[in-house]
This record gives sequence, C-alpha cells and structure tokens, in this order.
Amino acid sequence: PARREQAAIIRRQSQTIRDLVNDLNLTMRLDYEMQPLRRARLRPAALVRQAAADLINGGLEDRYSLEVDVPPEAEEVTLLADEGLLKRALMNLMNNGVRHNPDGCAITVRLALQRAEGVLEVDSAGGPGAPDAPPPAPPSGLNEDGSAPHGTGLKLVEQIARAHGGRFEIVQNGAHFRGRILLPAGQAQI
Repeated sequence: PARREQAAIIRRQSQTIRDLVNDLNLTMRLDYEMQPLRRARLRPAALVRQAAADLINGGLEDRYSLEVDVPPEAEEVTLLADEGLLKRALMNLMNNGVRHNPDGCAITVRLALQRAEGVLEVDSAGGPGAPDAPPPAPPSGLNEDGSAPHGTGLKLVEQIARAHGGRFEIVQNGAHFRGRILLPAGQAQI
C-alpha cells in the first residue's frame, strides 16, 4: 500500500509536469500565432459535459463536488470553434479550482447565453480560491525556484478566448472564483 501511494504521487506529479510543459508550449504557439485553429461546428453543451466527465475520470477526489449546468435553451446552440482548445480552456479552469482549494470545493461548469454571446463559465467556491489578483500577466519563463509562473493556466485560457475572437473574465469574491469565456455572437448559431 505504501508503494502504491508513492507511485500514485509520482504519477500525479509527472502528469502535472507534463501538463505544465504542454501549457507553456501552447502559450508560446498562441503568442506567436503558430497554433492553427481547427474550427468546426460543435455543440458546447456536449463539450461542457465531456470536460466534466474527463475531470471526474481523471480521479477527482471526494472532497470536490462537480455540477454541470446546461439550460434547455442552450442544448441546440452550436459554435464554430477549435474543440480541442476550448476543452483545454475549460479543463484549465476546472483544474484551477482543484489546485487552489486543496481542502475541497464545489465546482460548477455552466453554459449560458448572454446578450447573443456564448458563455462558458466555471465557478469554484468553498476554499481560498485563486489569489486576489487581476488576470495574470504573460509568464516570462520559470520562477527563480524552477516552478511554473503563477497563472500560466489562466493566461492560456485568455489566449484561447482571444484566438476565438472572444474574451476571458475573472470574477472573484472571497472564496468564490468564476472564470468566464465569452465568445462572440457571430460564432454562435441557435
């Protein structure tokens, strides 16, 4: 049992390092417009559900609750977008809630329609949340201790939103953190 626990820790840390390297590489490609967008029609309702299922299947611990909120009127909405990048943005927002709430929290992934904009939203509440700060500045490499710059995942979410002609907003109120990806009306079909 002790060796299994150690192996699990090593696996989690290895995956964290792999994800960080992938995020840094994708950030660079998006900065220099080297990442081609593979736009196709997709249903964001299915994308939200798939991202939530992937988080659960990745071993989400019991101290985290996860809720998916897709209103009936959003079921038939389609977007012209890069499914892989939007899913990556949602996963980064959900993982941000887990990472910054080691004692657990409630995470809600929501699809909403707002003023003819498609809104992909992730709320995390119940723990300390992310630090009280505006959206992060672009990372400038690794920190002095060799760790990842804080906010790298959120910067990537912002870049993905911009690459789709949208924007990324952060709203934080104490222990409640909300990340919102707003996509332009011209890309939505109802």
